[in-house]
Amino acid sequence: MFLFHLLLLNFYKRNSLILLVLFSCLSLPLREIKAEPININEQLNTILKKYSLKNAHCGISVVSLKSNTPLLNYRSDDLFTIASNMKLFTTATALEYLGPDFKYNTSVEALGNITNRGTLEGNIIIRGSGDPNLSGRFHNGNILAVPDSWLKAIKNHGINKITGDIIADDSIFDRMYINDTWPKNQLHEWYCAPSSSLSFNDNCVDIIFVPQNKANEKVTLVLEPNTSFVTIFNECIYTSEKKQHAYSIYRKPGTNDIYVKGKFWTNASQKREWVSVHNPSLYLVTLFKEMLENNGIDVLGTARLIKENDRETHSYKPIKFAQTISTMEQSIHVTNKRSQNFYAEQIIKTLGAHLNGRGSTENGLKVIHTFMEKLGFNQKEYKIRDGSGLSKENKLSPNMITTLLTYMHTHKNAKVFYDSLPISGIDGGLRRRMSSTLCKNNIHAKTGYIAGTSALSGYINTIKGNKLAFSILINNFRSLRDTRKAQDDICRFLTNSL
Repeated sequence: MFLFHLLLLNFYKRNSLILLVLFSCLSLPLREIKAEPININEQLNTILKKYSLKNAHCGISVVSLKSNTPLLNYRSDDLFTIASNMKLFTTATALEYLGPDFKYNTSVEALGNITNRGTLEGNIIIRGSGDPNLSGRFHNGNILAVPDSWLKAIKNHGINKITGDIIADDSIFDRMYINDTWPKNQLHEWYCAPSSSLSFNDNCVDIIFVPQNKANEKVTLVLEPNTSFVTIFNECIYTSEKKQHAYSIYRKPGTNDIYVKGKFWTNASQKREWVSVHNPSLYLVTLFKEMLENNGIDVLGTARLIKENDRETHSYKPIKFAQTISTMEQSIHVTNKRSQNFYAEQIIKTLGAHLNGRGSTENGLKVIHTFMEKLGFNQKEYKIRDGSGLSKENKLSPNMITTLLTYMHTHKNAKVFYDSLPISGIDGGLRRRMSSTLCKNNIHAKTGYIAGTSALSGYINTIKGNKLAFSILINNFRSLRDTRKAQDDICRFLTNSL
């Protein structure tokens, strides 16, 4: 015991100053020893300055979802081009007015009589519902899985001849396939795919470049699906020089003539490209007619779009061969997670069809305007021209986006909306962004990019257990790389500090 007291006395003599400071601090009121509050604005300015974004047009809004209070407003009421952040409004509106269980139903029917010898005396009609999911996306990549199921259903009825036509009933949507504000020189690209109530394979054809050791010979191209609906003019040749590897693909507007030019390196990996088609409903029925004929069913008529007299009442009832169903939840997931413009435009026209009587972009946007009013915004305060964000004429503010996100956070379909967003370091447009331990899986947000515009908006789960809604919109920047780094740094700071 004596030894213990001796040691304690010795410690006190050597560390008396430390103990004095410690006990003095403990006697102070708690408010006097609190850490200095984080200066969010100062940190923000540091990040923007670091990436030379001071001259870009930046707007940021951050809201605490726990207290429903704004934490940061930096030009948050300014209007910006928002690129694919527009999809947040499109998908939220669909969840508000149609719900995740809304069903798209595409049916394959016969109008006519089937004889004992297997002849259908009449037409086959494929009735479109605006379904964007008629592709290989939910069928292990098998592009033909859906029409193949229709083909089998028809064969099961013993049909070997069709005297009439294969008709596309695309009447639920208008035939304004392309938005007039989209870039005219990019309409052949997959991200400019047309919208139609009867669509297939995202309204694109796949062109596969097959590498072969045949320098100076024409490149082998494989078309999927293999159809006469498009014509490929192949002027691309193989090259043994890697530095010469460069090619272009272009579809002549208003046609399905596709031109492939340039050089393809003999040692390159196989490459798949996607090219949009013109007149997508006719694309599907043309392909289906070819599938019928390739499987031994004679079709005496043509593949065509529906006409007014096709809707006249006949004495016989339609014979339903098959139907294909998908849900709005599936469609919203693809729209946001994969940032699929085609899906967003299909949803816009679906809203128009079911809430305003006609599937047009204009009617669909009316539904979004109604939703915006519910959020507290007058139509004169913003501008919307499409559902996907491809149009540069869309103008909204960061505050409008966080208001939407706050509303959807407590929505009855909040989980569907939240789960559709890309996840930092995991998937979608954020799979290679913010993948550090701090941020990975903590940021669920929609990316957005068109020339001169980068957007990132969504939700952040902070390390302190808070949940934030945020929107970072940047226009007129010089470097996309630096802009995205700045957005990521802001998200890291918010994740770690609030």
